[in-house]
Amino acid sequence: MPSSPPPDRFQREIDDIIRLAERRLEHQSFGYRMRRSTRRLGNAFGGFSLRLPSPESLGGWGLALLLISWLMTLPIVSGVPLARVLYQPVLILGVLMLVLALITSLMRGRAGGPVGGTKMWRGERVSYGNPYGEGLLARLRRFFRGR
Repeated sequence: MPSSPPPDRFQREIDDIIRLAERRLEHQSFGYRMRRSTRRLGNAFGGFSLRLPSPESLGGWGLALLLISWLMTLPIVSGVPLARVLYQPVLILGVLMLVLALITSLMRGRAGGPVGGTKMWRGERVSYGNPYGEGLLARLRRFFRGR
């Protein structure tokens, strides 16, 4: 009588099949193709990369620049010729950094999960949404819905 293979062997085969299917889905996604093409461009430009700091840092620097621009309008400081020249560029840069911080924090999404914590299965977080992640319009809808 032939013996059946051990259950862990079945589990490994199932895991391999799932991994291959997920990899195929990932290779078909728009995000994967964009990452691959930007990686090619990055290799062509010799590793030059421009990465924004965290939204918290951007917001902090933006508020600091707004405070500095406000201080430049005070009568004590406004007599200095350099303060009159730098007032508007510092104000514009501060506002731009705050807007950039707001946009990047909306793009990042909220880190918190459900009230009871995140659901886990076999050591991985369970997600019932789109396998490619939530789109920008869905995030904006969720944000303005108050969730």
